[in-house]
Amino acid sequence: MALITWVAVLLIALAALVAAALVVLYLRRGVLQREGGFDMCMRVGSQDGWAGGWIFGIGRYRGECLEWFRTFSFAPRPKRAVRRGQLAVSGRREPDAEEDFELPAGHVVLSCSMGPTTVEISMTEPASTAFLAWLEAAPPGGHLVR
Repeated sequence: MALITWVAVLLIALAALVAAALVVLYLRRGVLQREGGFDMCMRVGSQDGWAGGWIFGIGRYRGECLEWFRTFSFAPRPKRAVRRGQLAVSGRREPDAEEDFELPAGHVVLSCSMGPTTVEISMTEPASTAFLAWLEAAPPGGHLVR
């Protein structure tokens, strides 16, 4: 009987731990979205094509930087931060048939270069319009090296 009790206590503790982790992720997402965050998926390229699949995340603008946080991470700092001057958009497209199942509904895909890295980012149509406006709103001479 004691073994069954310990197993039950262990299972309850494990369920409580999982529930606490989910609550922390939910609260973190809420804080990021309140601070101007928006849903933004990312896929990083390699020389042979795409290194992996789409990774869900939250993007936000901080002055001259675009910060990107992984959705399912406890990290308080962004996974990627790129300055506006290092970002260039080379194309825009609708998700293909396979990506329709991977990406949230209503997302468009933008092909970008972030410095030497090629990435594809996906976001909603309004978020992509805001993203392109943010890129074009760079201060005069902001792209010059000082």
